Amino acid sequence: MEISVRKNDLVRELHLVQGIVERKSSIPVLSNVLAEARAGELRISATDLDVSIRCGCEAEVKVEGAITLAAKKLYEIARVLPDADVRIRLLPDSWVAVECERSSFKMAGLPREDFPSLPETKGKKGIELPGDVVKALVTRTAFAITAEDARYYLAGALLLIDKDGVAMVATDGHRLAYARSRVAVKGGDGTRVLVPRKAILELGRLLEESETVVFQQMENHLTFSVGRRVLASKMIEGQFPAFEKVVTASGDKKISVGREALALAVRRVSLLSSERSRAVRLALAKGQIELSASSPDLGEAREGVAVEYDGEPVEIGFNAQYLQDFLAAVGSERVTVELKDAESQGIFAPAEAGDEYRYVVMPMRL
Repeated sequence: MEISVRKNDLVRELHLVQGIVERKSSIPVLSNVLAEARAGELRISATDLDVSIRCGCEAEVKVEGAITLAAKKLYEIARVLPDADVRIRLLPDSWVAVECERSSFKMAGLPREDFPSLPETKGKKGIELPGDVVKALVTRTAFAITAEDARYYLAGALLLIDKDGVAMVATDGHRLAYARSRVAVKGGDGTRVLVPRKAILELGRLLEESETVVFQQMENHLTFSVGRRVLASKMIEGQFPAFEKVVTASGDKKISVGREALALAVRRVSLLSSERSRAVRLALAKGQIELSASSPDLGEAREGVAVEYDGEPVEIGFNAQYLQDFLAAVGSERVTVELKDAESQGIFAPAEAGDEYRYVVMPMRL
């Protein structure tokens, strides 16, 4: 194997695989990327056995071949190389030379045969989804996916596709985020799959540019193709909780408030919230909502925010981080909040009519 590749192209592709690579694995090759040189292209692959990615860039291939190299260290080396072409040569005994202008590195690799086989996309055409739509759905829901391994059926987002649009739902049992976009979709009617959290986060990283996503569902794998890059993941086997009634719930006390003003107030007040509970109290009255937080060790903080409201007062507590997650993702100038009482869920949404985004949060005891 002997190739020449542009430094910036190499860095970009190596950056994309870093989230997949296992940092501390009992299987050494899972900390490596597979580099394959063939037909004018350098293909780079990484896997943790559940989620994998294939990407690549143009290269001048003098000798075809393949080798696996330490992913993190190769990325670190590529980043600091001069802005010029990088030469990569396979040496005897699975060693590799990486050279760029006056810089030269020699890295130990592992044979291609040690690297696991990766899922392949089927020959048939998949379901085409607009990249900007999928990116928005991931942004608006991924933060609500549970990080608890024991609750495996919640450790991902539910992807729903029909002929009228695509939706994504995520919950950790304390909050639920639902987002839907009405776009014409061919061939996806009735698709309902659970995509693991890691795959969802990596898909969001792939979609930094607006491109078409081609989705395919195989026996027990899902693939998302974005240009020449392919993200593959095992499906989560389990029953996602019924969410339809949750996202259609409502409260009799509805306010409209500026997103930025509310976000800043939550951020400031939460500085003195209990580090254990992160609770912030919301006291709703005519024309204003007062946010407050206190901690025996730290003190207390209060701030009022003007709102559009002319109903009965109510007080309720929420986890400050849960509110900040929504306010950072919603992407609208104003948001609505629907409340019922101190023990019922709060429903948050963009103020714009027709925006199908709902965020439901269970209250905290104050």
